[in-house]
Formats: sequence, C-alpha cells, structure tokens
Amino acid sequence: MCPAAGIEQSIKESIKKYKRASVGGDFFLVEGLREALEAQYQNQLPHILYNVVRVAHERSSDEPPDIRPDNIPSMLRILFALLDLGRPELLPSFRQFKDTDLPIREEYLPAVSSPDFPSLWMKTQKAWCPFVFELGSQLDVKIPHRIVPFYKKELIQPYRDGQEPPDDNRARLYQVHIPSELVSASGLDESQLLRDEDKDRNYWRFALKEFPEHLKQSWEKEVKTFRALDTQDGMIRYYGCYESTNESGQPTFGILLEFADFDLNGAISEEEPPVTPAEIKSYYESMHELAVTLTNIHHLDINGRKYDFWHGDIKPENILRVGEHFKLADPGDSWIQLAPEDGKRLSKAEVYGGTRTYAAPEKARWLDAGDALPDKILQNSDVWSLGCVFSIAATYVVLGEQGVKIYDCVRRHAHAKFNTGLIQDVFHVNGEVLKEVKAWHRYLRLAARRGDSITAAILDMVDNHMLVMPAEKRWEAKEVSDHFGKLLRDLKVDTEEVPEVIEEILQKLDLRAEIGQESEKKVNRLDSDMAKRQFQQQDATEARTTTRPRFKSEAKLLETKIKPTAQRSVHRKDLLKLINQSTPPVPTIVPPQAPSQHFPPSPGRSATPMHTLDMNPEIFTVFRMKEQLEAVGKDRSLGLFKAFQVRRKSVKGAWETGTDLLLPYYKDRDIVFLVDNGSTMKSHWYEAKFLLEVLVWRVLGYDSDGIELFFTNPATKISIGPSKKQSVDTFLEAMDAACPGPVIAKTKLRLGLSRVMSGYNEAQKPRTVFILTDGRWEGMPFEEDTERWVKENLCELAGQDPETLQSPTEESSNLASRWQTKFEQSRPITFQFIAFGHSAQGERRMKRLDNLMKDKDFRISLTWNHRRGMPTRCFWEVWPLTGTRGKTQ
Repeated sequence: MCPAAGIEQSIKESIKKYKRASVGGDFFLVEGLREALEAQYQNQLPHILYNVVRVAHERSSDEPPDIRPDNIPSMLRILFALLDLGRPELLPSFRQFKDTDLPIREEYLPAVSSPDFPSLWMKTQKAWCPFVFELGSQLDVKIPHRIVPFYKKELIQPYRDGQEPPDDNRARLYQVHIPSELVSASGLDESQLLRDEDKDRNYWRFALKEFPEHLKQSWEKEVKTFRALDTQDGMIRYYGCYESTNESGQPTFGILLEFADFDLNGAISEEEPPVTPAEIKSYYESMHELAVTLTNIHHLDINGRKYDFWHGDIKPENILRVGEHFKLADPGDSWIQLAPEDGKRLSKAEVYGGTRTYAAPEKARWLDAGDALPDKILQNSDVWSLGCVFSIAATYVVLGEQGVKIYDCVRRHAHAKFNTGLIQDVFHVNGEVLKEVKAWHRYLRLAARRGDSITAAILDMVDNHMLVMPAEKRWEAKEVSDHFGKLLRDLKVDTEEVPEVIEEILQKLDLRAEIGQESEKKVNRLDSDMAKRQFQQQDATEARTTTRPRFKSEAKLLETKIKPTAQRSVHRKDLLKLINQSTPPVPTIVPPQAPSQHFPPSPGRSATPMHTLDMNPEIFTVFRMKEQLEAVGKDRSLGLFKAFQVRRKSVKGAWETGTDLLLPYYKDRDIVFLVDNGSTMKSHWYEAKFLLEVLVWRVLGYDSDGIELFFTNPATKISIGPSKKQSVDTFLEAMDAACPGPVIAKTKLRLGLSRVMSGYNEAQKPRTVFILTDGRWEGMPFEEDTERWVKENLCELAGQDPETLQSPTEESSNLASRWQTKFEQSRPITFQFIAFGHSAQGERRMKRLDNLMKDKDFRISLTWNHRRGMPTRCFWEVWPLTGTRGKTQ
C-alpha cells in the first residue's frame, strides 16, 4: 500500500470517530476532526490532504489535479464529505466552492461521470454542515436544508392527559440538548452544561418553543416581545429564533430559551417549605424579585422611546425557577404600546389571553364569553395576578405543599355555592375577591411559625393593595415592589442560629436530596460530579451501618424520600467543606520533592501521591501566605527580592533557622509563568493577578537569568523575557495589559505551551513552568486532543516514542540505580497547573491528565486539590531517559 493510501485510510478512521447521531440525522464535529488531524500531522495537514487528492486523482487521470495545497483549508468540509463517499479525486471539480457554500443546491453540482453521485452527495453533505448556534448575539436565521443538531428533543407536556388544547392551535415546548462543540457563546449558565457519561459527550440544555407554519404570526409577535425584554434580568433569557423544517419535513419556527428546572408549582411539589427565619426571608426575596421584574417590564425604554407593557398571563406555570431565582416567562399573551407622552395618564389597552384562575376581574367578561371584545384594562391587571401568586407562596411557606392543595379545594368549594355549573378555582366572584380568600389569609396568620415575622405583613399587602377592586384603587407594580422591599429591609430576622451540628447535617441531607432528584431525572450536571461521587461513597458507608431490622410502619415513614428545602442551599456556608471532610486541605504552594528522593511509580499504579490525614487541617490561602512572607523578610511594598533573615518563620508556620526550604528545588532553574488569558478567565483575573504577584514575589531571585512570563492568547503581544533586574510591578503591569477584553478568545493550551517550550532543547538548566488557568480551554473542546498533544510532546521531551514506550520491567533495585544515573545526566522539566474557579470541565480535564502518563517509562507526578479560596494544583515532572539534548547542567 502506498503511503498516501495508508493516510487516506487513517483519515477515514478518524472521520468515523467524529460522527454523531441527532434527532435530525447524523452529523460530524468538523472542528474537532480538523484539530485532531492537525495535531497528528504536525500542522502539515493541507499538504497531506493534497497528496491524498493527488494520488486518488492520478488513478483515473494522467493530468495533474487542478487544485493547490493552499485551496485545501477553505474546502475541508467538502473534502471530508468526498472522503466519506470514497471519492476524494472529485475535489478539483468543486474548486469553485468553499465550505461556506454548503449545502450546495443540486442544480449547481459539478458534472461528474458517476450518475448516482448527485443523489449520494445531497444525502451526505448535510452531515458536514450542521447548524452552529452562535448565541453571542441574538440568533435570527433561516436554516434551509441543514441538520439542526439536537442530541435530544423531548416534549415538555404542561397539561394533564386528555386536557391539552388541540395541537394545531398552540406552539409546543421541548427540552433540547445541543452538542457543546456546536454552541458558540460566552456567559451561558454553566449549570446547563451537562454530560452524558454513557456516550462520553457534553451538551447544553435549552428550552425550544416551536410554532407550526400557520402560527407564524404568533411566533413573530413573541419574538418581538422577547427582543423588547432582552435586557430584563428577571425574564427567562431569550437566545434567539430560527426558521427550519422539523423531522417530518414541515416548516417550523423556533424560539430558543433558557431552560428552567421547574415552574413555581414544581418547586412547591419538589421542595419542602423554608423553615428558619433566614430561609423564609430568602424565599420572599425571590418573590420580591418578581415584583421588581414586573415593575421594570411595565415601563420600557426601547431606542429612546417609552413604551408600556402588559404581561397578560402571570401565573405559577409562567414563573420558572432557574438556580435559586424565579423568573417570569411566556409573554405570549402580552401587549406593548407607546406610553402617553405626558407621562401622567395611566395606559389602558385591549389585552387578549390570560388564564381564568389568576386573571383580574376586569378580564373576566372576555375570558368567560370567549367571543366578546375585551375591555380596555390597566397595567395593574398584572398586579392582581401577582397577588394570586403571592397568596399561594404564603400558603406554601406556612403550610407546605399540602396547604396549597387544600387552598385550591377551598376556592373550588366557595365557587360551588354560586351554581355556575363550572368547577373553578378563581380568586374572585362577581367582580370582587372571594371572601374565602381573605378568610384563608387570616388562617395563615394564625398558623405561621414563631420565627415567621413577615408572612402576615405580605398578606396585608395582598389583601389591601393587590387583590383589590375597582382596578383604579389597586397598586401599581412599582408600589408593590417598593413596599415589599421595605418589608424585607425592615425585617428583624431572629439572630439565634441553627446549632452548627444540626445545620451541617441538614445541609448534607438537602444536597443529597437535590442530587437524588437530578439522578431520577437522568441529569448529570458537570458542576455536581464531585458531590455525587462523594455522596455515593457516604451512602454506601451508611448502608453498612444500618443493621437493625425495621418494622413496616417505621420503614414506610422513614424510607420516604427526603425533599430539598426551599432556599436552604442559599445558606450553605461552604459546600466543598461539607462534602469533602475526608480530604485534608493542602497548602497552596508545595515545593516539589528533590529528584533523588523519588523513584518512578510501579507499573499499573497511579503516580498521584497519597496525603496524610490531618484531623485539624488549616485552610492555608495565598492571603495567609502573603501575611507570613511579609513577617519573614519579604519587602512589604512587594518590590525587589530581599534575602531571608537568619532566623525566620517558614511558609508553613514552623520555626526554621537560616534555611530556605524552596532553595534546593528552584535555585538555578529556568522559571516560567504561562497565564491563560482566554475569555473564560475574565471573571478570575483579579485573583490570578494577585496569585501571580505572590508567586513571583516568592520565587524572584531563584532564576539567575530572570523569570519569564507568557500568555495563551496569540493576539497578546506582551511577554516578559529573561532579565537580571526584575520587579513584581513589571509582572503586574503585564497582567493589566493582557486582561481578557470584549473580543472572545478561546484558549488553545497547546499554543501557549509551544511558546513556553520553544528553545528548551538548547537550554542549559532544568525548567519549572507554572500554568495559571481555569482548565476550560474552549479552543480545545475535545479532551482527547489535549491528552494526545500533551503525551506526544512530553514523550518527545523525554526522548521516547509515545507509541512504543513500554512500562519498565527491571527489578526495583536496578530501576532505582538506572533512574539515579539518568537524573545525573538529565535536565528535568516541571509543569505545575494552578486552576481558578470551580469549573467541573476544568476539574475533569485535570483528572484525565492525572491518569494520562502514569504507566510510562519516565516519571510523571501529578497532584491536584480543589478548595474554596485555594487553587487546584497539578504537578508533573518529566525526566528524560535517553540522554540529554543540547548541553547538560
């Protein structure tokens, strides 16, 4: 087999690895495939692919192909599609096209000799141009003949079986999963970045509201409404709209929205009510946010013009829980119009739609008659609806889920007396609030807990200012928001705290209940993986300790699943502390052990060092270290390096005499800092700058040539080279200049590491590289690509072939001797990762790298730990075994 044929077959095998299945059809992750091939062929990919095309072309023609290597990068998708069809020789026929022209209409296809090629191409090309969701700005596109890559599209059914409206009269709501590689945006809520462990893939979760063709006008109206409300934080987030065809080939119109865990009804049924005064206050603060949002959307400023807005359908089903906050949703029945120019008159409008249960009495005539024209109503019709919601929320706080069910029965029982022939749960009758509603509120005041000193005041507001007729006497949304806010500010929460031992147990149980709910829903959040694993271990331990047989009645009572408690998670003092009690904290900076003290790990064993359990661990942060360093001889102004005093206190708190413990490990080494300044590091930049300040301060002076500083973003032209005169201020100024800006920059770690390692083969000293990063590396979305690059380059540094490298087989004594000999000849290089934030993706990358090279025949020592207030650390050492390159130390 000729080399080109072998390469062609290898590329075809790679293509298979990047094929994915979706609801709309199979598709390929082209960017991942391209990056993998570029890494494999050392940036010679255009020439490699050109040779594949040339050899295939020469099989059927004696003429050279009418295409050049520099044409390949703009035609990668077309070439991959032809390789997938086994026809790479046809690429010259497509030379007038580029990847951006996909999908190509059949009438524009080049003429080829094969009669079945056009039909095969039309089926294949769609897989190579799946739609990419560019969500950095509002999406507004048509997607003709493109695969919309949903891993999953699951109908969200809000109605009881048999009670839903006819399908042709409404939009349908779906939960959709979109591959993380095909979503381009910053600022998305990472709690919606999920992982499918079985299929080893990540995806974003969104809500999709899909309209059939005959409801296009409704779609257009709702899109305009969402755009008008886009700046309102308290509204469910709108990501954009698109036109496409569904799985049946029918035209559809979609709106992509933020996905919510559940609505207010779901929150009531899924969680126990708040208990402590702090939890109750926090819950009502989330209700107050709804009043603030309603105030903001009632009066909009759009391009300098004032508009008045009616939501038109506020109800528990349209109040969605996202994280710990409730947001208003579904403005499908809303109305917007220019505000009166004088700003004094109250706006009125004919507002259609709404839900009978929660609608104000002034909307009843139209809702009951159905075909009558609606009366013009004030904006405070929304305030009535919000008052109904607050009434239910207060019921939940005082009596829980059972109380909400009873309250519904109370209203239905009240309406039964009027012989209307309807079974309804409306809050009013004959234009006035039900007297049973006010009586229920009096009952709630009596039943409220001793520590609940706010529910009664909120019910007073509902009775006296919200559920009020006529509408002219009802408060506006701003009055409700202001008064509600004052109630919360004036609230004197009982200062008696829950006993710490009880609080700790409650928080653990609450977190376990949340994780159990996620497991039942088959949701695997990346940001809760660690907690899940920890609790699985704890549950197994607790199961072993339960030895007493249970009576049936006891089992029925105690084995009922515990529900999470509303707002309890807001008051978790330190979640990581609770779920990682068995893992002692590790100081922020730990010097690597001397090479002579180490031997390579045994084959098959992880090189991760074990930690000693400290029963009284001290949380040792960079701030604490700075304090102690100042006390032992470092300049308080963070200026030039100063020698340590003869007698000093060490970094770890033990008294030492005249010995710098870090000196043997950093003296006469090249010290290099690589700082990730991709967009995802923006929120961590202050912390990264401070930590770099402390690290430079600590090691300044060890590198006789001077410390070096690089950044991962190729567009950043700032760097610091070797110099014998350096100050901390120089590094801080570089950090300020390299701060991530508004232009999105996706980190490709391999580019930064390549810059750091440039010239290492000619260097004369060992090297220590500190890498400050959040570990997300959006420019390298496929973790296996990161691992492959790391493995190949570290093996290259060690003088090994990554494909043939085997684990050592010598006896341990001979092996130790061989390592000692090699150490004397080598220039080891150390990589230490320091991670910021709590990115589950970054943590997972570190774990995968932890296991990457543990069986190879050179030493890799990697440790990491994640603590609030403490960075993650990954520590590698690479020891060449085949002699040195260049000069030895």
